[in-house]
Amino acid sequence: MFDSSMLVLGAANPVAVILCLLVVVLPIGLLIGAVILRASVSLFNKFAGFDEDSRYRVPEPSMLNGMGMLLLSTIANAIFSFLIGAIGVATGMIQDGPEGVDRGGEMLLNLVSLPVSFVIFSAILSSMLPTTFKRAMGVVLCQYLIALALAIVIGLLFLLVVMATGAA
Repeated sequence: MFDSSMLVLGAANPVAVILCLLVVVLPIGLLIGAVILRASVSLFNKFAGFDEDSRYRVPEPSMLNGMGMLLLSTIANAIFSFLIGAIGVATGMIQDGPEGVDRGGEMLLNLVSLPVSFVIFSAILSSMLPTTFKRAMGVVLCQYLIALALAIVIGLLFLLVVMATGAA
């Protein structure tokens, strides 16, 4: 039976937790990502100066197609991140010492994966939308800008809540 105790990390049935994550969290995350993707396509078209009837305009994907593109990108980036992590562990960049995991090496590997994920998502967009790779790179750059702006806004809201409650 599903209840709130399944969401605890030490729950007796971790399969139910994974199932809940796949059935609830993944579709919601993909839906939010598809909205951001559509906004980034619109933002790119405005930045590039393409009119509504321009043949160079990048078409906005439907919500379902956007979710599919994001799912493919997530799977490809997960495979690449796993490979980079395995290389980091094998070469000693990520070591678990007396102080814990080496965060410097882990951060370096995350920074290496950022441009690769940029290229992967640009390739997915250019293959699934009728657009060029160069324009797809512009769309992904706009998506990164929107994500950065959202992260700043959420961080500022969090800071305001912490300051207002005096929890700091």
